[in-house]
Amino acid sequence: MRKSKRSAYKHLSLCLFGALLLSVAGCSRKEPVVAPKDRILMANDILYYGTEETGPMGDADCVKGEILSTVQPGEIPTENGQSNFGGVGNPYTFDFGDGGIMVFVEEEYFWFYREEKGAQTAVEEGQQQAVKEGEQQAEEEREQEEEETMIVEPLESLDPSLLPLNFVFSSGAGAWGTMISLEKDGSFTGGYNDSDMGDTGEGYAHGKHYHCTFQGRFGNFQKVDEYTYGMTLEEIRYEPEPGTEEIRDEILYIGSEPYGLSEGKEFLLYLPETPAEGLTEEFLSWWPGRYTWDGKTGRALGCYGIRNVEMEYGFFSDDVCPDCRGPVSPQTGVCGECGKAVGN
Repeated sequence: MRKSKRSAYKHLSLCLFGALLLSVAGCSRKEPVVAPKDRILMANDILYYGTEETGPMGDADCVKGEILSTVQPGEIPTENGQSNFGGVGNPYTFDFGDGGIMVFVEEEYFWFYREEKGAQTAVEEGQQQAVKEGEQQAEEEREQEEEETMIVEPLESLDPSLLPLNFVFSSGAGAWGTMISLEKDGSFTGGYNDSDMGDTGEGYAHGKHYHCTFQGRFGNFQKVDEYTYGMTLEEIRYEPEPGTEEIRDEILYIGSEPYGLSEGKEFLLYLPETPAEGLTEEFLSWWPGRYTWDGKTGRALGCYGIRNVEMEYGFFSDDVCPDCRGPVSPQTGVCGECGKAVGN
């Protein structure tokens, strides 16, 4: 179940401490430079392919194992715990049934997604995926020609490198979170995950995992003021069905509604320039910037925010540059577009 902001700190601290020890142990090795999308790791007889997505690992009990061996970049791993990007000793997490794991690489946790190990080669699988994506793109283009697509004013001027714009709803502690990827036309996709490894029973010694994936659309955009747009949640679909249960790998998977979106229809979209002092305490309690703000000094959000008006939940993007709205690195605080160092 969702952990309170206070009760989950112990698990998070253990997780971060363990990850730090493993990363320090590997500092002396010269690792090959492999682009995120070219990374492959084998675990549980499954090949997991790297992406550029990063995020918090979550609870310490999420750790499944560590990288045991490596092959040359470009080669396909053939043993469990083997990678093609180095990182021997680096940890990776359980696959909670969504087809993804997180792997510690270059001081961050990256998402990897699985492909079943079988008779097909990785090249053949890649070719089939390319055909599938091409057909899907063609269908989407046909649908777009048949109907007018509304361009949302606050997103229209965004640098294409920022799209889709990712928002996260999480307390910053514990193993739960809801992520939204918002497109320029107001459509979105996302997922919700919540782990409780301490809640065990017969057949699920590794605890419970609540989850869903979803897609939907915001519409009826109305400008409220210089920094704020109102919008309505027009549709949302998610799977699996809430309450659906399945035990895999000694974990009880339970279908759930997406926390933060399942209640409430009216939302507000805040631009990065929105003054923080004019927002509600409940909404700001979810804002990552609250830790470096005294609550009085004039300060802008510094990121995009989505507020569930009824529930006072808050979804936030990564920080953006106040000069060019380019993405700011969470690690260095430097804008990836103009190179400006953005202070908190």
